[in-house]
Amino acid sequence: MFAGDSRMRSKSLAGVILSAWVLICGGCGADIALVLPNESAQPVDTDRYELIARFVQISDTQIVDEESPGRLTVFAHLSGSAWRAQEAYSLLLLDGTIRAINKLHVARHPMDFLVHTGDSLDNAQFNELKWFLTVFDGGLIDPRSGPDDREPSQIPDPLLDPHHPFETQGLYRRGVHGGAPTIPWYVLFGNHDRFAVGILPIVTDLLGQRTSPLPLEHRPGLFFPLELDPTGFLSWAPITPANPGPPPEINLPSIVTPNPDRRFITDREFVDAHLRSTSDPPGHGFNPAEPDRSYYSVSPVPGLKLIALNSAAPFLEKPGLIYPEGAISFQQLNFLEGELRDAQTRGECVVVASHHPSSALNPAYGTALTAPSLRALLNSYPCAKLHIAGHTHGNAVFDRGGYLEIVTGSILDAPQQGRIIEIWRPVDPTDGDVEIRYRMFSHLDEITPLDDSHSGLFLDPLLPMRRTAAELAGANAASVGAPSTGG
Repeated sequence: MFAGDSRMRSKSLAGVILSAWVLICGGCGADIALVLPNESAQPVDTDRYELIARFVQISDTQIVDEESPGRLTVFAHLSGSAWRAQEAYSLLLLDGTIRAINKLHVARHPMDFLVHTGDSLDNAQFNELKWFLTVFDGGLIDPRSGPDDREPSQIPDPLLDPHHPFETQGLYRRGVHGGAPTIPWYVLFGNHDRFAVGILPIVTDLLGQRTSPLPLEHRPGLFFPLELDPTGFLSWAPITPANPGPPPEINLPSIVTPNPDRRFITDREFVDAHLRSTSDPPGHGFNPAEPDRSYYSVSPVPGLKLIALNSAAPFLEKPGLIYPEGAISFQQLNFLEGELRDAQTRGECVVVASHHPSSALNPAYGTALTAPSLRALLNSYPCAKLHIAGHTHGNAVFDRGGYLEIVTGSILDAPQQGRIIEIWRPVDPTDGDVEIRYRMFSHLDEITPLDDSHSGLFLDPLLPMRRTAAELAGANAASVGAPSTGG
């Protein structure tokens, strides 16, 4: 009787969380007004136009601690984003993307800066954040958060083992990588940087323990946990080097080795960690004088203003409910309007960045800006030329009238691409409007060095593993229906 009741309750929970994953995969607000291709690289008349900025956009790297007990891997058979065959390679994929950017920087076109449009992490964990920053700053990474439970005969060559420590290259810095200019980088909050598995609010108890309650809290919790606790010793679908998945559909809890570095982070910890980063610029957009503010405005190059918003900010966050979509606070609305007015007065070109595209702003979350109102606001300021976003794990470009909205896919999911964007303005202001060019690139792109000055940047012993990761991601996308497997 008890077992049957538990099974029935577990199925109900599965239905609730499956609905969440459906919202993630299909409810982010599909926009059918696609009018432009994903690449627009036709030459610009350099006699008439001058380059304001050339920058890189990457998004949804979702650095994942695949061994964490604070995940919902039990739903791998229901959602392609609960578990991915390529997830053990997430750090290698970001490192490979950084290596590609460095090579493009010195061999083709110098990059003025980089913007990461959110979901740096997969599960808002402290160790995921440390790993992410190490990839950008450069340094040695041990990608395991638990013991290596493989038999010696199961462990491959280190250059073919995603669980083996490796040295990251770091984003290009003058004096570290060579004599070319440093590439500054900026980062935004995404839903996976704030919520457990990207959708569930995290709470802090009186002892400082941070957990995420699951829906239907009054149940036995036999086949599914009552809450997500990444620092715990129980896992309902453990992933380890010896058992990389997919996990079983129904599983009783297993004991795993706890790791305090897996703990859920706060928004302040996310900001503070970037303030301690050793790469440029200090804080990566966040202001040490206002460490509790999760949005900002900077001028990466003269004549350009980057306004970075936190779109993972529902008005109210109720534990046990799900938040796969976006919202922008009223404080940010006031901030955005002020920054747009200032830029218009100064004659600056404006790039607005948010994790969620405009179509994923959900009025039910208490957002101050919906899709129509955000588009109307940006169109009311001629200085606003571009809105960049991620979240959907797919590539798309929209013509919004006075500006473009560019959505760039995930580094973790196929096709594992970033985007290079160029903003050109007419030398004579009366001779036309700003021109924007953009094209995709991949960590697998073949880039030939110009000379021997940066030969070390082009040595890539980990390339075979990233090729494997790309193949796994392609197979995963084919099985679940790409591109929107994230959220």
